[in-house]
Amino acid sequence: MPPIKLIKKQHIWLPTPLGLIIITLILLSSSIFILKNLAYYLAQQQSIKSPILIVEGWISELALNEVIKHYKTEDYTIIITTGGMIKKRNRKKYKNYAELAAAYLRNNGLSNTDIKILPTPGAVQHRTYLSAVTVRNWLQQQKIKTKKINLYSQGVHARRTKALYGMVFRDQYKIGINAAKTREYKLDSWWKSSIGAKSVITEIMGLIWMECCFYPEKIPMSSRKIGCISTLKTGTFQSGWSLKVKKPRPC
Repeated sequence: MPPIKLIKKQHIWLPTPLGLIIITLILLSSSIFILKNLAYYLAQQQSIKSPILIVEGWISELALNEVIKHYKTEDYTIIITTGGMIKKRNRKKYKNYAELAAAYLRNNGLSNTDIKILPTPGAVQHRTYLSAVTVRNWLQQQKIKTKKINLYSQGVHARRTKALYGMVFRDQYKIGINAAKTREYKLDSWWKSSIGAKSVITEIMGLIWMECCFYPEKIPMSSRKIGCISTLKTGTFQSGWSLKVKKPRPC
């Protein structure tokens, strides 16, 4: 009976000192390149021609000013604001970010008839996803025929916003995305500030979690059954196209 061997001799290839230096330089330069461009990757810019502009209501006033300029230079028919409940800022006057953003837009160059307010139901999680569901349901209720929508987010949240809207609208719509600038950090040096580092790391982790662990079918039906939109009004938009808004159905 042959003896039982627990170890064996094995030949392996190892880099020479010169090879080790080259490998280190390649890894170092690759890491620097990724770090410098990571925020740009997250702050996705892929705008398209669309009659509908959807604005995330939580974005800053600086970003909303960008929205106003963008809206005036493009041929939009509808502008929609979305957003969940406000916990602190202006809570007494505005209950949600959709109303807050719409008010700012109206007071700074856009009239009331340009804007449709689609508040998202109060939720601690999945706010962007539920905003997308709100918009989709409203578009279906109004039987709007266009299959193109353009989103406006801010900073490094833009790519995740587009991805979540893509999950909701699937291949039925072509989706564009605009990422407004942020004052808190620069995209090419995001690691130099705590809020920049926190934002980028949070969004990267959010994207990874969304791809591997997010299952929309597990969200309670009460959260996905969205249609109680009491702030909408019938109006004529700047292009002259008239939109009749149906009465919101009870939830």
